[in-house]
Amino acid sequence: MKQNLGTSIATILTVIGLIGFATLAPNAFQLLLDAIKVNVIGNLGFIFTYPAFAVSVGFVILMFTPLGRLRFGTGPAEFSTLSWLGMLFATGMGIGLLTWGVLEPRYHVEAGQSTDQALLYAFNHWGLLAWAGYLAIGVIFAHAMYNLNIAKPAETLLGGGFLSKLNLVSLVVSTVIGLSLTFSYAATPLQKSVSQYLGADVSTTLIIVLLSCFAIASSASGLNRGIKWLSNYNTLLAVGLMLSVFLLTNPGEILATFARLLPEYMVSYPAMATDIGLGDPERKVWLADWLYAFEASWYGWFVFTGIFIARISKGRTLRQLVLGVMLVPSLFSCLWFTVFGLAGLDTGSADVFTLMTTLDSYGILSAILALNLLLFFVTSADSAGLVCEMLTVPRSRAFWIVAMAALAVVINWLDGDIFKVILTLISVAAIPVAFGIFAIGAAFLLRLRRNRNASQLDQPADIPASS
Repeated sequence: MKQNLGTSIATILTVIGLIGFATLAPNAFQLLLDAIKVNVIGNLGFIFTYPAFAVSVGFVILMFTPLGRLRFGTGPAEFSTLSWLGMLFATGMGIGLLTWGVLEPRYHVEAGQSTDQALLYAFNHWGLLAWAGYLAIGVIFAHAMYNLNIAKPAETLLGGGFLSKLNLVSLVVSTVIGLSLTFSYAATPLQKSVSQYLGADVSTTLIIVLLSCFAIASSASGLNRGIKWLSNYNTLLAVGLMLSVFLLTNPGEILATFARLLPEYMVSYPAMATDIGLGDPERKVWLADWLYAFEASWYGWFVFTGIFIARISKGRTLRQLVLGVMLVPSLFSCLWFTVFGLAGLDTGSADVFTLMTTLDSYGILSAILALNLLLFFVTSADSAGLVCEMLTVPRSRAFWIVAMAALAVVINWLDGDIFKVILTLISVAAIPVAFGIFAIGAAFLLRLRRNRNASQLDQPADIPASS
């Protein structure tokens, strides 16, 4: 308990230190982050993409072996398949798809890429490479918690010493920073929605405070009601928005494009996932700004989302996790970017909010979008608080939600370039997190090997039959 309390205190002090540095010396902080991003992520970004690619291929192979029947825990699955998919989708990247579905393809097209290439880039950034990390952490923690009876895998697998504690601090800090930025990013569009539909002029601070209150209320209702119910509603609203955009734009073009690009993505996936821009300095700069930056940010979310996926996957098999955590969400992400990307380009919409206004002058779709944003942020904050509680001390979920909201308030007070500085911080902070993840994975494999050797030693030797 004392060690976990120390982890919590170290996390809080680290976050305060980072924000203090950004506030007191923003230019120096920006230069430091940019230098790390260019020299480390730009040149060594493959440390993020190569492992994710290997994991995605490896788990697909394992799914077809007898190991695919490996069950995490005993008894039936705790949640129905639809609720399970809804919760992992809402936590994994629901809000990201909403905000980037229109933005990313437009960015690439405006940079001179074709529509097809722009969508393929989006597939690569939001498809298998992203969900493979969630799957890997989910499998490690599910097997450790339910089959090896390890209560705190992130700490126990690494021995519980100083390096283990340091790694734990980096994981919790990454979660707090990521969710704080998600809160702050939500504030502006929700503030506009409140002004549009309620005629009230409210501050971003008040919006963040209200979001944290909703998240705490969700956490108080328990996992089987709060996160589960909201995730189900989130998924229904998101699918409803996608179907509406699909039907109100050009369904034939969308279907034809998706049918054409999905096989191309699968064929070109190995090359795109392992691209290092060899001999092309401009390509390396692009990779640092896009592929490596996205994958680095995913690493910042892998542990948070992976632990949550493990928590809700008791009773499921490895094959079910490969399908439900990586393959189906990747397929859905590709379809999402095809629908919203083409719709945004065809209508000339700058973002998803403009797209909703363009397609529906009555404001119904805009209202659904605002509600979807609200629920996605609430479930993300609630599940992040749950994971921080699992990594630190019991009954601290509300505290971590408040901490994330407080950091988001500070970020919005800083405003301007400081906000961009903190966004860059996610990618930079992912560097120690990535090595922590690799260490946890290696320790997990060693634990499995020791357990296997021990079980073989425990078996009685064969006794030769008497003549």
